[in-house]
Amino acid sequence: MAMNSREKLLAAGVGVIATLFVGQSVVSSIQGGFDKKKQLIESLEKKKGEQGLQVTSGVVASQKLNKVVARSLSSKEETARAEYMKWLISLGEESQLAAPTPEGIGDNPEKDGSYQLFKFKLSGTGTIENATQLLYGFYAKDYLHRIVQFSFRPIAGSNEPDQLNISLECEVLALGIAKEKQEPPKAISNRVAKSLEEYKQTILDRNLFGPTNRAPKLDPKKSLEAKVGLRLEHTVEAKEMDPKQRVSYELVGEIPKGLLIDKDSGKLTWSSNELGEYQVNVQATDNGIPKKSSLQSLTIKVNPLPPVPTPPVQFDVASQAMITALIFGGDAPEAWIQSKTESKTYKLRKGDQLKLGGVQGMVKEVGANYVEIETDGRRWVVGLDESLAEAYSRAH
Repeated sequence: MAMNSREKLLAAGVGVIATLFVGQSVVSSIQGGFDKKKQLIESLEKKKGEQGLQVTSGVVASQKLNKVVARSLSSKEETARAEYMKWLISLGEESQLAAPTPEGIGDNPEKDGSYQLFKFKLSGTGTIENATQLLYGFYAKDYLHRIVQFSFRPIAGSNEPDQLNISLECEVLALGIAKEKQEPPKAISNRVAKSLEEYKQTILDRNLFGPTNRAPKLDPKKSLEAKVGLRLEHTVEAKEMDPKQRVSYELVGEIPKGLLIDKDSGKLTWSSNELGEYQVNVQATDNGIPKKSSLQSLTIKVNPLPPVPTPPVQFDVASQAMITALIFGGDAPEAWIQSKTESKTYKLRKGDQLKLGGVQGMVKEVGANYVEIETDGRRWVVGLDESLAEAYSRAH
């Protein structure tokens, strides 16, 4: 039975719909396959990325481990102990400790198979500056070590207020995977963030054991006078403001040639052959914590020598003494000598001693008009009314 046109149209519409449905199913099936493949690719790429990250992490960890191993002591116990002890000795010397004494703590290191832990102690005496150098030197060395205890205290009964007993206890590791002949680390550790001088500026400008240190007291200005060609001596006096401290002295700035100062006593000595005025600066520094200084400005005037004074004329009483009489008729002849200055008459016989002003001697002879006198083995004669001094000078 033939279909009419209406039926034909209906059949064609049904066919189109069926074709569209089948086509949609095919397209959905193909799209699902693509999605699964895409998911699989993404999963594989993710695994690849994770594996790459693990490899990178392993490389980084290996590099870190190599850096840690380079900081280790030798894996051989005897070598590790000797190596670190030697370094502690050099650390004490570089820190300028007095009598640095290193020692191991315990007979055997702690062990767990992967490392050995050694304990050491370094002690000595020094100042806060030495302690600062010690700490800096320890932390600057890139060993696998750490400080367990650090102490410093004033020395009891010492006259040195800046001297301390210093003690450092530490631990250091030797890794099992380190070499037996391990090279000590050479690079400066990143545990120090500043230079040694910067640490000193931060730490040393304080006194941990007492009040603030005060500078010695000096007269700010002083004038001295010297004579050309003669030795000048002057002692600079600084008053120490804190007990049990010493003061040292030094010249600062321009120093005249030959001018010296004793660093302990402050005694200046100088001799100048040139006239003029000289400016000198003297610095007095104590040994407190921190050290404090004062400055004194000295003006030294070098003047000419004064003229040599003419010695005063010495008056000789013998110049006003003379023989006024020669007396005969007694037991022995006598010579009468009158001293006008003294208003006194001396009566002398042979053998008598004469001492009058600058004239002295023994009477050897009393003659009719003279007297003979002996002085130092030489004889001389003085006559009547003649000055003793003139007769004496004539004979000598």
